[in-house]
Amino acid sequence: MSTENVLVKLDHARKSFGDTEVLKDISLTVNRGEVLAIIGPSGGGKSTLLRCCTLLETLDGGSLSFGDVVVTKDDGSGRAVYSDKKTLARARTHFGLVFQNFNLFPHYTVMKNLIDAPVSVQKLPKDKAVAKAEELLVKMGLEGKADMVPCELSGGQQQRVAIARALMLDPDVLFFDEPTSALDPELTKGVLRVIRSLAEENMTMVIVTHEMKFARDVADHVIFMDGGVIVEQGPAVEVIDNPQHNRTRAFLISEE
Repeated sequence: MSTENVLVKLDHARKSFGDTEVLKDISLTVNRGEVLAIIGPSGGGKSTLLRCCTLLETLDGGSLSFGDVVVTKDDGSGRAVYSDKKTLARARTHFGLVFQNFNLFPHYTVMKNLIDAPVSVQKLPKDKAVAKAEELLVKMGLEGKADMVPCELSGGQQQRVAIARALMLDPDVLFFDEPTSALDPELTKGVLRVIRSLAEENMTMVIVTHEMKFARDVADHVIFMDGGVIVEQGPAVEVIDNPQHNRTRAFLISEE
Protein backbone atom coordinates (compact mmCIF):
# COMPACT_ATOMS: atom_id res chain seq x y z
CA MET A 1 0.00 0.00 0.00
CA SER A 2 1.34 3.44 -0.87
CA THR A 3 2.56 5.69 1.92
CA GLU A 4 -0.11 8.30 1.12
CA ASN A 5 -2.66 5.82 2.48
CA VAL A 6 -0.86 5.63 5.84
CA LEU A 7 -2.75 7.87 8.26
CA VAL A 8 -1.01 6.87 11.52
CA LYS A 9 2.50 5.49 11.89
CA LEU A 10 4.03 4.66 15.25
CA ASP A 11 7.52 3.16 15.45
CA HIS A 12 9.34 1.72 18.47
CA ALA A 13 7.21 3.62 20.98
CA ARG A 14 8.30 3.53 24.60
CA LYS A 15 6.62 5.04 27.65
CA SER A 16 7.34 4.71 31.37
CA PHE A 17 5.68 6.11 34.46
CA GLY A 18 8.45 6.28 37.04
CA ASP A 19 10.13 2.87 37.06
CA THR A 20 7.18 1.16 35.40
CA GLU A 21 7.62 0.58 31.67
CA VAL A 22 4.10 0.71 30.23
CA LEU A 23 4.88 0.63 26.50
CA LYS A 24 7.84 -1.45 25.31
CA ASP A 25 8.82 -0.99 21.66
CA ILE A 26 5.34 -0.69 20.13
CA SER A 27 5.02 -0.23 16.36
CA LEU A 28 1.82 0.00 14.34
CA THR A 29 0.47 1.45 11.10
CA VAL A 30 -3.12 2.47 10.39
CA ASN A 31 -4.12 2.83 6.74
CA ARG A 32 -6.93 4.92 5.28
CA GLY A 33 -10.31 3.22 5.71
CA GLU A 34 -8.96 0.62 8.13
CA VAL A 35 -10.49 -0.27 11.50
CA LEU A 36 -7.90 -1.37 14.05
CA ALA A 37 -9.11 -2.93 17.31
CA ILE A 38 -6.76 -3.09 20.29
CA ILE A 39 -7.66 -5.76 22.84
CA GLY A 40 -6.04 -7.11 25.98
CA PRO A 41 -6.29 -7.23 29.77
CA SER A 42 -6.54 -4.13 31.95
CA GLY A 43 -3.13 -2.68 32.70
CA GLY A 44 -1.67 -4.02 29.46
CA GLY A 45 -0.91 -0.57 28.06
CA LYS A 46 -3.85 -0.09 25.67
CA SER A 47 -5.16 3.21 27.03
CA THR A 48 -1.63 4.60 27.46
CA LEU A 49 -0.94 3.73 23.82
CA LEU A 50 -4.06 5.63 22.77
CA ARG A 51 -3.20 8.61 24.99
CA CYS A 52 0.28 8.79 23.45
CA CYS A 53 -1.16 8.59 19.93
CA THR A 54 -3.55 11.45 20.71
CA LEU A 55 -0.90 13.64 22.39
CA LEU A 56 -2.44 13.42 25.86
CA GLU A 57 0.77 11.73 27.04
CA THR A 58 4.30 12.16 25.69
CA LEU A 59 6.37 9.26 24.45
CA ASP A 60 9.80 8.64 25.97
CA GLY A 61 11.09 7.03 22.80
CA GLY A 62 10.07 6.28 19.24
CA SER A 63 8.41 8.20 16.43
CA LEU A 64 4.80 9.12 15.61
CA SER A 65 3.32 10.74 12.53
CA PHE A 66 -0.09 11.49 11.03
CA GLY A 67 0.31 11.31 7.27
CA ASP A 68 3.13 13.74 6.47
CA VAL A 69 2.86 15.53 9.83
CA VAL A 70 5.67 14.37 12.12
CA VAL A 71 4.69 14.52 15.79
CA THR A 72 7.85 13.05 17.22
CA LYS A 73 10.97 11.39 15.90
CA ASP A 74 13.78 9.36 17.38
CA ASP A 75 16.87 11.47 18.11
CA GLY A 76 19.17 8.56 17.28
CA SER A 77 19.75 7.56 20.88
CA GLY A 78 16.25 6.18 21.36
CA ARG A 79 14.76 9.37 22.81
CA ALA A 80 11.58 10.92 21.36
CA VAL A 81 11.93 14.54 20.21
CA TYR A 82 8.66 16.39 19.67
CA SER A 83 7.97 18.86 16.87
CA ASP A 84 7.14 22.53 17.53
CA LYS A 85 3.75 23.70 18.81
CA LYS A 86 2.52 24.71 15.36
CA THR A 87 3.21 21.23 13.96
CA LEU A 88 1.54 19.58 16.95
CA ALA A 89 -1.52 21.80 16.41
CA ARG A 90 -1.63 20.58 12.80
CA ALA A 91 -1.34 16.98 13.97
CA ARG A 92 -4.35 17.43 16.26
CA THR A 93 -6.53 18.35 13.27
CA HIS A 94 -5.96 14.86 11.85
CA PHE A 95 -7.68 12.91 14.63
CA GLY A 96 -10.69 12.84 16.91
CA LEU A 97 -10.91 11.11 20.28
CA VAL A 98 -13.92 9.56 22.01
CA PHE A 99 -13.40 8.86 25.72
CA GLN A 100 -15.03 6.13 27.78
CA ASN A 101 -16.66 8.73 30.07
CA PHE A 102 -17.93 11.01 27.27
CA ASN A 103 -16.12 14.19 28.48
CA LEU A 104 -18.93 16.47 27.32
CA PHE A 105 -19.19 20.00 28.73
CA PRO A 106 -21.94 19.47 31.34
CA HIS A 107 -23.26 23.06 31.27
CA TYR A 108 -23.41 23.26 27.44
CA THR A 109 -26.38 22.10 25.40
CA VAL A 110 -25.84 19.23 22.97
CA MET A 111 -25.71 21.74 20.12
CA LYS A 112 -23.13 23.94 21.86
CA ASN A 113 -21.02 20.86 22.66
CA LEU A 114 -20.99 20.10 18.94
CA ILE A 115 -20.41 23.54 17.45
CA ASP A 116 -18.07 25.07 20.04
CA ALA A 117 -14.74 23.79 18.60
CA PRO A 118 -15.62 24.18 14.89
CA VAL A 119 -16.71 27.79 15.46
CA SER A 120 -13.99 28.88 17.91
CA VAL A 121 -11.04 26.80 16.66
CA GLN A 122 -11.75 26.18 12.96
CA LYS A 123 -13.59 29.51 12.51
CA LEU A 124 -16.49 27.76 10.76
CA PRO A 125 -19.45 30.15 10.35
CA LYS A 126 -22.01 29.38 13.04
CA ASP A 127 -24.88 28.69 10.61
CA LYS A 128 -22.74 26.12 8.76
CA ALA A 129 -21.67 24.52 12.05
CA VAL A 130 -25.30 24.27 13.20
CA ALA A 131 -26.38 22.70 9.88
CA LYS A 132 -23.56 20.18 10.10
CA ALA A 133 -24.40 19.38 13.74
CA GLU A 134 -28.07 18.84 12.90
CA GLU A 135 -27.08 16.35 10.18
CA LEU A 136 -24.86 14.45 12.59
CA LEU A 137 -27.56 14.36 15.29
CA VAL A 138 -29.91 12.72 12.80
CA LYS A 139 -27.18 10.25 11.86
CA MET A 140 -26.64 9.42 15.56
CA GLY A 141 -30.37 8.95 16.21
CA LEU A 142 -30.48 12.06 18.40
CA GLU A 143 -33.11 14.17 16.65
CA GLY A 144 -34.79 16.58 19.06
CA LYS A 145 -31.93 16.46 21.59
CA ALA A 146 -30.06 19.61 20.45
CA ASP A 147 -31.30 21.85 23.30
CA MET A 148 -30.80 19.30 26.09
CA VAL A 149 -27.80 19.26 28.42
CA PRO A 150 -25.82 16.04 28.97
CA CYS A 151 -27.41 15.15 32.31
CA GLU A 152 -30.79 14.90 30.56
CA LEU A 153 -29.47 12.15 28.27
CA SER A 154 -28.76 8.47 28.85
CA GLY A 155 -25.14 7.33 28.87
CA GLY A 156 -25.55 5.85 25.41
CA GLN A 157 -26.97 9.11 24.08
CA GLN A 158 -24.12 11.06 25.68
CA GLN A 159 -21.59 8.78 24.01
CA ARG A 160 -23.27 9.26 20.63
CA VAL A 161 -23.07 13.05 21.19
CA ALA A 162 -19.36 12.57 21.93
CA ILE A 163 -18.91 10.67 18.65
CA ALA A 164 -20.80 13.41 16.77
CA ARG A 165 -18.59 16.05 18.42
CA ALA A 166 -15.46 14.24 17.25
CA LEU A 167 -16.86 13.97 13.71
CA MET A 168 -17.65 17.71 13.59
CA LEU A 169 -13.95 18.42 12.99
CA ASP A 170 -13.70 16.06 9.98
CA PRO A 171 -10.83 13.99 11.39
CA ASP A 172 -8.88 11.56 9.21
CA VAL A 173 -8.95 9.00 12.00
CA LEU A 174 -11.13 8.49 15.08
CA PHE A 175 -9.68 7.01 18.28
CA PHE A 176 -12.03 5.32 20.76
CA ASP A 177 -10.92 4.46 24.31
CA GLU A 178 -13.28 1.75 25.60
CA PRO A 179 -16.33 3.61 24.20
CA THR A 180 -18.84 1.26 25.85
CA SER A 181 -17.18 0.41 29.18
CA ALA A 182 -19.32 2.91 31.12
CA LEU A 183 -22.58 1.65 29.56
CA ASP A 184 -24.96 -1.18 30.33
CA PRO A 185 -25.47 -3.87 27.63
CA GLU A 186 -28.62 -2.28 26.19
CA LEU A 187 -27.02 1.16 25.75
CA THR A 188 -23.85 -0.47 24.43
CA LYS A 189 -25.76 -1.81 21.42
CA GLY A 190 -26.70 1.67 20.20
CA VAL A 191 -23.15 2.98 20.41
CA LEU A 192 -21.70 -0.10 18.68
CA ARG A 193 -24.34 0.28 15.95
CA VAL A 194 -23.10 3.83 15.27
CA ILE A 195 -19.45 2.73 15.16
CA ARG A 196 -20.38 -0.16 12.86
CA SER A 197 -22.13 2.28 10.49
CA LEU A 198 -19.01 4.48 10.46
CA ALA A 199 -16.93 1.43 9.53
CA GLU A 200 -19.31 0.74 6.64
CA GLU A 201 -18.62 4.31 5.44
CA ASN A 202 -14.86 3.53 5.52
CA MET A 203 -14.11 5.81 8.47
CA THR A 204 -10.58 5.09 9.71
CA MET A 205 -10.77 4.08 13.38
CA VAL A 206 -8.60 2.80 16.20
CA ILE A 207 -10.74 1.22 18.92
CA VAL A 208 -9.63 -0.02 22.32
CA THR A 209 -12.41 -2.41 23.26
CA HIS A 210 -13.47 -5.38 25.39
CA GLU A 211 -16.26 -6.23 22.94
CA MET A 212 -14.70 -9.27 21.27
CA LYS A 213 -17.57 -10.12 18.93
CA PHE A 214 -17.71 -6.50 17.80
CA ALA A 215 -13.92 -6.45 17.21
CA ARG A 216 -14.16 -9.66 15.20
CA ASP A 217 -17.06 -8.44 13.06
CA VAL A 218 -16.05 -4.81 12.49
CA ALA A 219 -12.25 -4.54 12.70
CA ASP A 220 -9.94 -5.30 9.79
CA HIS A 221 -6.95 -5.80 12.05
CA VAL A 222 -6.60 -6.72 15.73
CA ILE A 223 -3.69 -6.11 18.08
CA PHE A 224 -3.55 -8.06 21.35
CA MET A 225 -1.52 -6.21 23.98
CA ASP A 226 -0.34 -7.50 27.34
CA GLY A 227 2.44 -6.32 29.61
CA GLY A 228 3.20 -3.30 27.42
CA VAL A 229 3.99 -5.34 24.29
CA ILE A 230 2.11 -6.46 21.20
CA VAL A 231 1.78 -10.19 21.82
CA GLU A 232 -0.13 -10.99 18.65
CA GLN A 233 -1.63 -9.15 15.69
CA GLY A 234 -3.27 -9.90 12.39
CA PRO A 235 -6.61 -9.98 10.58
CA ALA A 236 -9.42 -9.71 13.14
CA VAL A 237 -11.09 -13.03 12.33
CA GLU A 238 -7.78 -14.93 12.50
CA VAL A 239 -6.63 -13.44 15.82
CA ILE A 240 -9.98 -13.88 17.56
CA ASP A 241 -11.06 -17.22 16.06
CA ASN A 242 -7.64 -18.83 15.79
CA PRO A 243 -5.13 -17.15 18.14
CA GLN A 244 -1.57 -18.44 17.84
CA HIS A 245 -0.23 -17.33 21.21
CA ASN A 246 -1.09 -18.93 24.58
CA ARG A 247 -1.58 -15.52 26.23
CA THR A 248 -4.06 -14.49 23.54
CA ARG A 249 -5.96 -17.76 23.89
CA ALA A 250 -6.13 -17.45 27.69
CA PHE A 251 -7.37 -13.85 27.42
CA LEU A 252 -10.09 -14.68 24.87
CA ILE A 253 -11.33 -17.61 26.99
CA SER A 254 -11.52 -15.25 30.02
CA GLU A 255 -13.64 -12.79 28.00
CA GLU A 256 -16.24 -15.36 26.88
